[in-house]
Amino acid sequence: MEYFKEVHIPSWRIIQKFCQSNWDRQFTTSKSFGGKNLAYLGSLLEPDIRNLTGQEVKIKAAVMFINRPQFKQEIHIDGFTVDRANTSNTALNLPILNCDTAPMFWYDGEYTLSMNTSDTIKYLRITWQTGPILAIEKIIDKPTIVKVNIPHHIENRSDLPRLMLSVRFTPDIQLG
Repeated sequence: MEYFKEVHIPSWRIIQKFCQSNWDRQFTTSKSFGGKNLAYLGSLLEPDIRNLTGQEVKIKAAVMFINRPQFKQEIHIDGFTVDRANTSNTALNLPILNCDTAPMFWYDGEYTLSMNTSDTIKYLRITWQTGPILAIEKIIDKPTIVKVNIPHHIENRSDLPRLMLSVRFTPDIQLG
């Protein structure tokens, strides 16, 4: 199984500057981009994805995750409901700040899903029957398409904050 794929995104540096200028230095877990800001990101990324994959996509969502130093995320699967209806299976992750010491991990095992009770980030909690078994880990320090429909998490192993922009598209970007 392919869990991630590094990709060339020509607009990455422009997006890094844009995201850094839109961070108020508060640790709010995440910042969702909407309206004109989402349209701006789409105007940069949609042509990049078309040139990369030959696929016409529309930006669906863009969330900048803001992680405190030494943050360890819960293992989870992205989704709003347990059946994962209308939820992306992949995301384009674009490192914004201090991502070179924050690996992403993917896991195998038998599990069931349930809703989390967080008011901030919507994701699915995992109850393990067997596992978790580490499948692979990767430092996402370059633009990377990542699987988000299987158990995963990140750890910020730095004494600095970590910012990662995670973008979803319609249709999903395929790894293959």
